[in-house]
Amino acid sequence: MPAVGESRSLYVHVPFCLSRCSYCDFHSSVPNPQALEAASEAWLAAIRVHLDTLGRRFGRTGYGTVYLGGGSPSCLPRGTLSRTLSLIGAEARAGGSDPVEFTMEANPEDVDATLLDTLVQAGVDRLSIGVQSLEDDARTIAGRRGDALSTMRNLERIAGSWGGRWSADLMYGLPGQSVEGLARDVENIADFGLGHLSLYELTLEEGTPLSKSAASGGVRIPGDDERGDQYDAAREILARTGFKRYEVSNWAIPGQECIHNDVYWNMGDWLAVGPSGVANVAASCGSFLRLENTADDALYLDDPAASCSESIVAGKDAAFECLMTALRRTKGFDLAIFKQRFGLEAATVFGRLEEGYPDLVCLEGDSWRATDRGLDTLNGPLLSALSSAERFYAESAPSKGGPPR
Repeated sequence: MPAVGESRSLYVHVPFCLSRCSYCDFHSSVPNPQALEAASEAWLAAIRVHLDTLGRRFGRTGYGTVYLGGGSPSCLPRGTLSRTLSLIGAEARAGGSDPVEFTMEANPEDVDATLLDTLVQAGVDRLSIGVQSLEDDARTIAGRRGDALSTMRNLERIAGSWGGRWSADLMYGLPGQSVEGLARDVENIADFGLGHLSLYELTLEEGTPLSKSAASGGVRIPGDDERGDQYDAAREILARTGFKRYEVSNWAIPGQECIHNDVYWNMGDWLAVGPSGVANVAASCGSFLRLENTADDALYLDDPAASCSESIVAGKDAAFECLMTALRRTKGFDLAIFKQRFGLEAATVFGRLEEGYPDLVCLEGDSWRATDRGLDTLNGPLLSALSSAERFYAESAPSKGGPPR
């Protein structure tokens, strides 16, 4: 939980895709090629204004990490992408040093030698590649561009040409996905020599095409046992090939963990530009300022800063968010840092989780850590911690001289 004044991070949301996946509820649109050119230039002009506003408000001191996500940043017209990266890079280096990590998300279908060269010239040193599955049935149902063979060829290109770090995203629980197929996907991707892999379970988000199709019986969603078998098969191969699980959904070769995402899990400071981006800035007494950019593209383009809503997250809500995000990581929740930030003992606020859930949470040194099983089943300890925190803050309301709610 970095103190105010330490290096902040920056998230940049690109709200465009060339096609939309059936499971996705992230903020994005799919303009035609001609419209994309104009829309992306308008977006770039807006984030330029927004970055300037944020710099004047919070100080133009550079950014320790940068993450360009979406949407599909790699779908931007190459000229727009180059200017975007130049703008972001200049902001990141405003404090006099390069960011320690500069990540861009990309679809494998968009990656070619020209794109990779553009990224290198701009200082991007980490790629996050959206694969999701290498089974054609699953890819078709999910609405992914490209078939399994072309995706494998593109991954091979990245492995052979990209000199920086890179990660791949896979999912499990997709319709059309099999235990054997996911195991084969993980093994094939691990063979490319990447250092990081994210493995996400399918979540049916309300209103998405996949959710509607599943509700109508149009597709079959794998059951709990089948999803469990898929995950176990993937986990076995990841462990065998040298990957270590360091967060609920993330695995890495030691030393290749995502630094930017750890800022989120550690409830550090980050700013965000682009519609729907969310920022977090530490304030006093453990609270933090939450800034949420509008998801209305027209409002954002008209006035990025004015269309942003702000709120203070404090007391129980701030304390619980810190616990909830930190317990997702294998390095856990640092009790001493919590006390430094909130002036409270974590066990007083949340109860002794290691005693109530000894098979899910353990006390190691001065940290609570989720066990391997606990990383899969955090709901129980978190609900218990939230209930305890609600009681604590209710009994310690300002009228009784306790901490603010």
